[in-house]
Amino acid sequence: MRKLSIALYGAFLAASSLAPPSLAAQAPSGAGQVILLGARWCAPCMAEWRDLAALVAAASPDQVVLAWVDRPMPPPPALNGQVAVMPHAQALELAQRLGGEGFGLPMAAYAPVDRRPCAPWRGPLRPKDMESLRQLCAR
Repeated sequence: MRKLSIALYGAFLAASSLAPPSLAAQAPSGAGQVILLGARWCAPCMAEWRDLAALVAAASPDQVVLAWVDRPMPPPPALNGQVAVMPHAQALELAQRLGGEGFGLPMAAYAPVDRRPCAPWRGPLRPKDMESLRQLCAR
């Protein structure tokens, strides 16, 4: 049964588009998205999650999206409504598309308004890195 579910999941990934559906409907009008790709087993990813309030403030007016590849990670209660959570399958597909096989975490990406996520930011994202992340898409 497990082999069948893995095969079906692989078929789903192969059949799906290269770019996962956007969460733009949840983003404020005219805002891009800062996507944090991580996992619960990744210590630097959990450090980003604990520092999420500072990242949300630095990302403004863009929306922050948590894209955890092991299972969705809810935002801290104080940030409910300010942070979106990407579904697991979509997060895993995005991590594989941006980072390749064995994609490596943590990773972040910036998605300007009405565009796909740009080149990935490798390593932990800090509030002071926000403008550099956005510049990856300007090239």
